Amino acid sequence: MKFASKIKSHTYRWGGTLLTAPFPAHGEVSIIGSFAGGAQLARVLSKHVSADVVADVHAGMLLEGSAKRSKNDIKIFLDSIGASLTFSADKDRLVFSGRVRSVSADKLLALIEEVLTKPTFPAEELTVFKKRLATEFSLEDQNPHAQATISLSQILFDGTHPNRQDSTADSKITAQKISRTDLVKYHEQCIDVRSLRIAIAGSISEKIAKALVQKYFANLPVTDLKTAPFEIAAPKTARQVATPIADKASIDYMIGVATGITKDHRDYPALVLGLQVLGIPGFTGRLMSTVREIEGLTYGVYAYPAGFSNSDGYCVISATFAPELFAKGRAAIEREVRLIVEKGITKEELKRNANMYAARTRIACANSSDLARAAHVIASENRKPTYLDEFPERILKLTTKEVNAALRKYLVLDMMSEVAAGPVTAEDLLK
Repeated sequence: MKFASKIKSHTYRWGGTLLTAPFPAHGEVSIIGSFAGGAQLARVLSKHVSADVVADVHAGMLLEGSAKRSKNDIKIFLDSIGASLTFSADKDRLVFSGRVRSVSADKLLALIEEVLTKPTFPAEELTVFKKRLATEFSLEDQNPHAQATISLSQILFDGTHPNRQDSTADSKITAQKISRTDLVKYHEQCIDVRSLRIAIAGSISEKIAKALVQKYFANLPVTDLKTAPFEIAAPKTARQVATPIADKASIDYMIGVATGITKDHRDYPALVLGLQVLGIPGFTGRLMSTVREIEGLTYGVYAYPAGFSNSDGYCVISATFAPELFAKGRAAIEREVRLIVEKGITKEELKRNANMYAARTRIACANSSDLARAAHVIASENRKPTYLDEFPERILKLTTKEVNAALRKYLVLDMMSEVAAGPVTAEDLLK
């Protein structure tokens, strides 16, 4: 099944790009769009210690009120047209996502334009929002998986790199200090219409979609956006960090390495498939079939590429262990990594996993929401719709030689850093 033929791309004279995918969707339309920004912009525009929180709070507050409607009025309006709408911040983009009956697509896009051009960031709603954030960060502080993820990102990436996550402590400080004035000043500079990338899929024609985007977005502001510059993260000498969290029943463990490559690198497809063979979700990956199914050492263990959207990314192996099984489980992961690097994958594994990857790609575009999401991703990466077809085809053409070479090149155990969070100490990582 070819997806590129279903998607039409149009770039407006004012700079924005629209991808449309008419799709039988029982009269519904899915809309996903974004503007350049996110945490990378907050790192430049804000003086607060956590850029992640500035971007997240800004996105979260956009539906808390506009010059025309209160928060409650917005909720009632969305209910009246049977629509959903959310705003969120990615590492480098402000994202909006909605779903609505096609007859009301005009009204939903009008609301999006309204909250983008006339947000009020009500002080009383911000106070409530900050209280929710404080609770969320208290939970994050006690979440082993979250703490392990943050630690690994900070080991692998420096300074303003998009994949570096702020510590929970820094996030708490920013959540306490951020003000309505901060949000107003940030918003004045964070929307540049030229960076709009929007995908609309479902029961709508290309002609109507083009006209609606022109109507509601063409007059958005043009700003001189300058996101934080960053350097490609070369692999570093391995480090080990433990985050003790008392009274937890399990330990979250991660091992990872910065690759220094992006999606455009020739090694990327082979690395993606190699990591799938090693640790695909489910029980067909090597790690789950051995470390969990045969040896019973883990609740779950996975390997995957991360952080490759609009930046260089990293390889991650993630597992959860009962404390008494941590040492054995950690050793089992090292054994399986060493085995796949030294012995390589088989032709049968290559064929099965390549076909599985291609099948998952088709499923990932099986409805209007999924198709809009996939189209938006390629648009935000400034790729053509043909990428949706070309990348799976590249996966299907890979050889065992290419995949094994990528695994040997990037899964170098001596360069892979380790983190653990939960009932664990630094000494546990040194054993």
